[in-house]
Amino acid sequence: MKKTIIPVISALILVFAIGSCKPEQKTLGPAPSQTEGLTKSTWVLYRVDQIDVNQMLAFVESDTLLDVSDVYIDGTPVEATFTEAGDYSLTAGAGANLFPKTSGKWGFDNPTYPSKIVFEAGTAEEATVSLLKPVRPQDANLVLKFNKICGGKRTVSYHLWFTRK
Repeated sequence: MKKTIIPVISALILVFAIGSCKPEQKTLGPAPSQTEGLTKSTWVLYRVDQIDVNQMLAFVESDTLLDVSDVYIDGTPVEATFTEAGDYSLTAGAGANLFPKTSGKWGFDNPTYPSKIVFEAGTAEEATVSLLKPVRPQDANLVLKFNKICGGKRTVSYHLWFTRK
């Protein structure tokens, strides 16, 4: 009798011990605010890449990437400031200017999961730039993709790299 009870009890103890060894569920904190990530500080343009999107032999966009920072950042770089109230302001730098307006209204295409920043939404001057990376409060860079349109077709794209001031 003892010979059968001891293995049964040992087996039960082993089953309960293995069943209770589940890892604890980790909970994530609140989702980072995309608006706070963008409005937390002033952004300074430090790099501009130009991509020829009409190049026939390019397999991916990066095949035609050209660093044109010297043209757009000549001395004083462009500075951009975004507010939580939906206003933006741009301080023009000494180089060539890609931005037709220096201030106005901005917003995300989707506040929860933004992929674009829309300037002057709902007006005749509406312009959209794509976010190439999320902008969380802890992120050091803001990377925007600006498409230049000529004759209704995209002719060239610019990747605008900003860093926090």
